[in-house]
Amino acid sequence: MANNGIEWAPPQWGTVDVLYGTGVMYTAAASQSMPADIDLGDSTKWGPAGWSYIGATDQGVSITFTPRMTEIMIEEQPIPVAEIVETATFTVETSFAEETLKTINLAYGNGGTITTVAQGVGQPGKQILTLSTNFQQVAVAVLGRNQYGYPRIFYIPIMVSSGTVKTDFRRAAAKRMYPATFSSLVNLNQCTVTDILSPAL
Repeated sequence: MANNGIEWAPPQWGTVDVLYGTGVMYTAAASQSMPADIDLGDSTKWGPAGWSYIGATDQGVSITFTPRMTEIMIEEQPIPVAEIVETATFTVETSFAEETLKTINLAYGNGGTITTVAQGVGQPGKQILTLSTNFQQVAVAVLGRNQYGYPRIFYIPIMVSSGTVKTDFRRAAAKRMYPATFSSLVNLNQCTVTDILSPAL
């Protein structure tokens, strides 16, 4: 029987559009471009293109967009007549589960330098991370899989690691982690989300 306009008919939803899974995060020098489109899903191509995989994380990667609005009011009514974006923050958060000098430096602002001292007589081989408040800007890409089984990449060309880091050294409680928060330093129109829809011919 045809619907004459009064029967309730729910809309169709796309269950294949409900996505889940971890995001793979890469960092590079500020404003570094991403690999070629045909290489985006191949992890072996990101390193030669100037990107570094951050390693294992705890509970994946989180992307947070937080706009702060200003309401425009008039005296004649209690409801705002407009809302204007005052500020908008765009952050990427994660916790490094691999404890290396590289991840420690990245969590602590990415401004430090790592010096290697070679093994010698009376001298063990060692590396020294010297921290700095001269935080270095980085590009960040978070790679996931879209509903077609191809890559979806969130790309922010300039970010800075500016979060609070708290690492617990405890016996048998949990692994030591280094939380990191990267904040965007570019306009939203410079941030992109790339969806690969089909393979190249």
